[in-house]
Amino acid sequence: MKRLIRIGLFGLGVGVLLAAQPQDVRELPYAAAGLSEREAAVHLLNRFAYGPRPGEVDRVVEMGLERWLARQLAADLPDAELTRRLAPLQSVQLSDAALMERYLDFGRARARLIAEGQYTRAAFQALDPQEQRQVLRAYFREHDLRSMRDLFGELLAQKLARARYSENQLQEVLTDFWFNHFNVAWQDNQARPWIYSYERSAIRPHVLGSFRDLLGATARHPAMLTYLDNAQSSAPEGTPTTMDVRLRRFEEQRGARGRAARRRVQQGRERMAREAQEMMEQVPEQMRPRRGVNENYARELMELHTLGVDGGYTQQDVEEVARAFTGWSVLPTGPRADEMRQRLRRNGDRSGFVLDGHFLFNANRHDATEKTILGHTFPEGSGIEEGERVLDLLSRHPSTAQHLARKLAIRFVSEEPPQELVDRLAVVFQETGGEVKAVVEALAYDPAFWQPEALHAKVKSPLELLVSALRILDAEAFRAQDLATWLRKMGQPLYAYQAPTGFPDRADVWINTGTLLNRMNFGMQLATGQVRGLRFDLPGLNDNREPESVEAALATYTALLLPERTVDVNRLLPVAQDPAVAEKIEASAAERPVADPGANAMGEGFDDEPLTAPDEDDEPAWANDDTALARVVGVILGSPEFQRR
Repeated sequence: MKRLIRIGLFGLGVGVLLAAQPQDVRELPYAAAGLSEREAAVHLLNRFAYGPRPGEVDRVVEMGLERWLARQLAADLPDAELTRRLAPLQSVQLSDAALMERYLDFGRARARLIAEGQYTRAAFQALDPQEQRQVLRAYFREHDLRSMRDLFGELLAQKLARARYSENQLQEVLTDFWFNHFNVAWQDNQARPWIYSYERSAIRPHVLGSFRDLLGATARHPAMLTYLDNAQSSAPEGTPTTMDVRLRRFEEQRGARGRAARRRVQQGRERMAREAQEMMEQVPEQMRPRRGVNENYARELMELHTLGVDGGYTQQDVEEVARAFTGWSVLPTGPRADEMRQRLRRNGDRSGFVLDGHFLFNANRHDATEKTILGHTFPEGSGIEEGERVLDLLSRHPSTAQHLARKLAIRFVSEEPPQELVDRLAVVFQETGGEVKAVVEALAYDPAFWQPEALHAKVKSPLELLVSALRILDAEAFRAQDLATWLRKMGQPLYAYQAPTGFPDRADVWINTGTLLNRMNFGMQLATGQVRGLRFDLPGLNDNREPESVEAALATYTALLLPERTVDVNRLLPVAQDPAVAEKIEASAAERPVADPGANAMGEGFDDEPLTAPDEDDEPAWANDDTALARVVGVILGSPEFQRR
């Protein structure tokens, strides 16, 4: 197909015609599935973005669907509006290292206070709890520090701002997808200080790149190392370590040079052991490394991150992989961390230690004995390269290709994607060496993505529901904490799914009586201006033309909020005519507790869930009712059709 390419400057809402030579463009196969260009544009925006903004379907059609997809895959669109929205957040301007210095929990602040000599440990512990809090608050004010609560607020704010405003929508959708795939939870005290940098530095840069790079970045990040306890995993007492092997090799050398080298390494080992012990005394007992292998990360690495539960590995493989990752740890934070960092950089290569940011490969804790993993022999005497080889092996494994292809197909197509589609995506994964961009592009060009049964087959998660509502209303100036509260009510507290699986991608988790009522309540509260801090212009969405009746408003705003969708307006009409519907929905929602998102939900279907009907004595209203339009929009946002993407 030959076309002139029009690019919409989405942030400004202005279409600009760029000079472009006609060129052959590979066509997306939506026409063969019976879709119009506008219907196909809506499908792309619902799956590869957090839903359309006002007028965006037209802009995508004007640009060309293939061109829009290519720019999303490149993730290189200017993001001036997002940059402006993020500017007030202090955390955005700080490096990962600076985040750790600026945002502290009371435990790390107490360690600093004691290390600086303002209190001895005994003197501080002798204070009553109220006095301790007063001392620490004064310390925070004196040093201009921020709390973990402040950091969490900014973590929520940046995530919601990126989802709402970013022009590179596919990047944000995949950041959420991969964060769930490599989940860590804010409730974990050890992982908590690292989660902000984990999403920003380990996840987001790699979401459209090499899966091996993404896997390696998560494996080395302190959030993952602490969340799944690998930072505590160590060769058992008496097991030869990488440091032991290096010392033995020096002992086998002849002459004074060998003896001198051996002596330097031994002295360095003893010095680092003393310093590490001193640093560990500043760390809470439950966070200190212990002698012994911890299998948590190894198990989740294979079951969740790569091969899948039926990926062909055994318990013996789990044990061997766990031994391969002993010593993968975290450089402790604290007043002496910089001094230890400098010494490791001077002596790390000789002794086998590796330091990369806050990641520390501790050669004195790595099990250096021979291992056999998935039929491959790992010879004795290895160091950090052993874990890297495991990541190479797992990322290239056919089971990993199948596991990831299925998860991506579930996310973008349906909960039960055709096996033929999964197989085709797995082939692309293997042929490209695990390039995520190639797999996602292949998915978009696959006929299965466009089949009628895939349209609107996915139920929106609470995050997708909330952000899609903000985007289609063109809502501004939201308060992240208030929106996060609504996400909790609807069953998706951000960064707070405690299991390593992350939030499930299944409708039965999100849809039960309690969550559905809260979804309807959110739509109504949002439309009627009850969600604090939000600004939007409902009449402006219709060019300030006021509908003449509830029926007309439903027809008009259904077309605006659910473009190219067929909606039974008559089904929604009795509810929209009820002046008290907002109060009824809110009361019903309060009576139905929200199910734990990790538990088995009831799973009622949308079509079987009755909407709140008006009382017989209620008169349908429109004239002289300035809340009627908001009520109509609230009913649409709470409708079964808006709940699907």
